[in-house]
Amino acid sequence: MAVLPRRRIRGSPRTLIGGALRISREAPHPQPREAARTEPKELAELTASPAPHEPPEAPGAGVQGMARTVARRTFLPDDFVVPTLVAGPRFRIRPITVHDVVKDYAAVRGSLERLRERFGPDWGWPAEEFTFDQALIDIAWLQKEGQLRRSFSYAVTTPDEERQLGRIHIAPSDTPDADAVVVFWVRDDQDDPSLERELEEFVREWVVTTWPFKTVRFPGRD
Repeated sequence: MAVLPRRRIRGSPRTLIGGALRISREAPHPQPREAARTEPKELAELTASPAPHEPPEAPGAGVQGMARTVARRTFLPDDFVVPTLVAGPRFRIRPITVHDVVKDYAAVRGSLERLRERFGPDWGWPAEEFTFDQALIDIAWLQKEGQLRRSFSYAVTTPDEERQLGRIHIAPSDTPDADAVVVFWVRDDQDDPSLERELEEFVREWVVTTWPFKTVRFPGRD
């Protein structure tokens, strides 16, 4: 676990999310005992079985919609170690898993109108009837995509992980002018309006300094 100092980005000083952030590439600490529960058979099969040749379209903020026209290839070097934790004074970022479904569903439900305005026209997400079961399927697929190193989805939580604040999705670019595309969002019903701006400042730096990308597109933000 290392402390990431302040850096200059394109000649301008930028402070990382209200202070230094710790970025870890090691496995995160084990979850509390109550979280290590036995999964239903159907869920275990969904997260552990090989992915089908053609994934369903647009689960979880349309990240699959972005990637569905891209050849199914590894867009990271084989020896690249994917970050597993970013810990800072304002939030934590870690890979999303099926154990996050309750908090993730609450975050999506609290932001349905804005998420549909942003992602609905292109990716059809979230659906008009966005159910808890559909949310579970979406997150299980996102988790499997990360295991296969085809795309990566992160939960953004409060530092104590009591509340999910949003998500970050990193996927292959569907155009030759970029190495990757990044989509992120923050829930509407959180109290601090500056959080999304601070998250954006961090993410734009993180994906070109910690990840092996030179050019990144941010659909809806560029």
